[in-house]
Amino acid sequence: MSVLERIPVPVIKAAKAVLPAKMVTAARNAVMRQYELEHVVVRESAARAWFNRHVLRLYYPPSMVSQQSSVKRWVDKNIKHELPLLHHFEVHLTDHCNLNCKGCFHFSNLYKPNFADLESYRSEMQEMAKKLRVTQMRLMGGEPLLHPQVNDFMRVTRECLPDTRICVLTNGILVTKMPPEFWQTLAQTNTMMLCDAYPIGLPVDEINALAEKYGVHLEWTDDRNLFFNTPIDLEGKQDPALEFRRCSGISNCPNYRNGRLYPCARIAYIEAFEERFALTGMDGTDADSISIRDSTPEEIMEFMTNPVPWCSHCDYDHFYMYGWDRTERAIEEWTNSPATP
Repeated sequence: MSVLERIPVPVIKAAKAVLPAKMVTAARNAVMRQYELEHVVVRESAARAWFNRHVLRLYYPPSMVSQQSSVKRWVDKNIKHELPLLHHFEVHLTDHCNLNCKGCFHFSNLYKPNFADLESYRSEMQEMAKKLRVTQMRLMGGEPLLHPQVNDFMRVTRECLPDTRICVLTNGILVTKMPPEFWQTLAQTNTMMLCDAYPIGLPVDEINALAEKYGVHLEWTDDRNLFFNTPIDLEGKQDPALEFRRCSGISNCPNYRNGRLYPCARIAYIEAFEERFALTGMDGTDADSISIRDSTPEEIMEFMTNPVPWCSHCDYDHFYMYGWDRTERAIEEWTNSPATP
């Protein structure tokens, strides 16, 4: 542990209190932007890493797990006696996809057809609602519109999470082929449809018109011409704490699968990668996810805001951007470096 790491928490809080507001705001904006990736993955000096980790985190915890300040979390727990607030999580309705993007972070281009079970899902979401409040969640995949019961999943989700912002994330390919009941269910359950703007010639105007016709809240992502790769270190030699902190706001999106909450999709779905390339030792252990049924709300949130052993497989030193393309299902799509994209 470095000298900076040994500084007591009260001293850290005192430093935060006396720092000029403009200084803190400028530094925070430089490292905590969710989508300006070059700021998140930059290599840091020891002093800057300490400041980002200990001072700025008192303002903004990991973005996709919590967007509450430490004070707000304390008030909610001890004064209001409310359940912890999880900012975001994702659920696969299908693990497979009909687009098959290169280097898919969810490994959907490696999965055989696999559909979520509705009754198991209902039970899991009921349990989730007992443990956490949730700001927003996504029904996704894979491609969720491939699931023949997608309408039922929307209804069950709204029943279990009445105050949550719910959206269906789709690649858009099947949207114009969906029956009226699909659009009606979106509207009735107040479920947003989020369409990925892949460069595949989607009928944008037609999709927009359908959403307007049925009164559905539709949003489009930014253009998906560029994607990022954080190469997988097959030997797991990276520093988990450092990689987890760099990951916040990029791929640290909690995924719910089979009764457990995972810090990101890679850990939740790594089995497909392992099977495809005949690897061993890549699948996560119980230490890489947490059971919703067997854990307290506080244990869940504590787990989600800290690194797990599997984080040692993410190599942010070699993070790079690449142009969108369809997969060839070659291992290099997930493991190469900027020198050989």
